[in-house]
Amino acid sequence: MFHERDRDPDRDPDRCVLLLPGARYPTRAPLLWFAREVAQQRDYTVLEVLEEPPPGANLFAWGQERAREALDAATANRLVVIGKSLGSVAAGLVADRGLPAAWLTPVLDQDVVLEGLSRTSQPTLLVGGTRDSMWQPDRLPENSALQTVELEGLDHSLQVEGDPFASLEALRRVTGAVAEFLDGLETA
Repeated sequence: MFHERDRDPDRDPDRCVLLLPGARYPTRAPLLWFAREVAQQRDYTVLEVLEEPPPGANLFAWGQERAREALDAATANRLVVIGKSLGSVAAGLVADRGLPAAWLTPVLDQDVVLEGLSRTSQPTLLVGGTRDSMWQPDRLPENSALQTVELEGLDHSLQVEGDPFASLEALRRVTGAVAEFLDGLETA
């Protein structure tokens, strides 16, 4: 269910990034794969939820339960959550625990996500594309902890349909935004 990467004795065990998957976007897909790489480069251990929702599952309940279990399993003093799409249904759980988070394509068309984001007090990065119907930044609550990165012409996978090279450039930009976010946590 969970997998902790790189229990390297040189890595600080008190610094961990928790990766939460999307409904059909596992932690080994490009956005989360490179978020992991960036975190490891900065000496974070990585705990990832490897499961995907089973057919017919209540997606929100499944996402919140997996996030709760993973948060309970994480023992690091400094924990950062990075999640894709469905993972953002855990925004309230993350806010209640006072944790920073990066949400890639959060489902901003869902009140449960918006309500959770309204309560966050820690730095929170939101990344979305203008061709994603769930990316609705105009619905975001007023909260100085929220930082948004909006990418023109990208869909819910943060890709440009039919243009793999533009999609690779978008992946580079998202990876850079995650890197800057993690670096900013170090100076906060």
